[in-house]
Amino acid sequence: MTDPKRLLEPLNTGELLRGWLLHAHKGRDRHDVASRRYEGRRSIFGVPTIALSTFVGTAVFTSLDKQAATWVHVLVGLCSVAAAVLSALQTFFEYPERAERHRKAGVKYKAIIRELEEALAPDSSMTRDIAWLDTVRERLDVLEEGAPVVPPDIYDEVEAQYKDVTVVHEASGLYKHSP
Repeated sequence: MTDPKRLLEPLNTGELLRGWLLHAHKGRDRHDVASRRYEGRRSIFGVPTIALSTFVGTAVFTSLDKQAATWVHVLVGLCSVAAAVLSALQTFFEYPERAERHRKAGVKYKAIIRELEEALAPDSSMTRDIAWLDTVRERLDVLEEGAPVVPPDIYDEVEAQYKDVTVVHEASGLYKHSP
């Protein structure tokens, strides 16, 4: 059975901003994880492609001087096909581009996080500025609209991390203290 869905109904502007802050933290984490995953996949396809292409090029160059055995031709042919397939998959999945789009979304969420943290400081007057609130809401809306879709497993992973969130009021509270 899944947990019941919860909705935020803020009682004041501070609670609204804390809800936005939590949402922004989750968004930043989702896109950070997605960016790192796609960057890793780029290497998974890229390194073997380079290695196979180098092997094929070297093998073809050295076989020009002498007559190679049939199995060598077959091996070089299979490696050539494997390199071509890996290269095509790397191009098709666009891992570097996807990693960069998620990285940029994460950076934009981080900028909003800093602004919300500033607004939530007890001595801040930002929360009383309706135009500022509208601007932040609009920026979050635009960011959500333009951000790449996060895979469901990453989404669920981040949601699980935030299941038992602890709010702290000092930066030192963000770090676990050893007894």
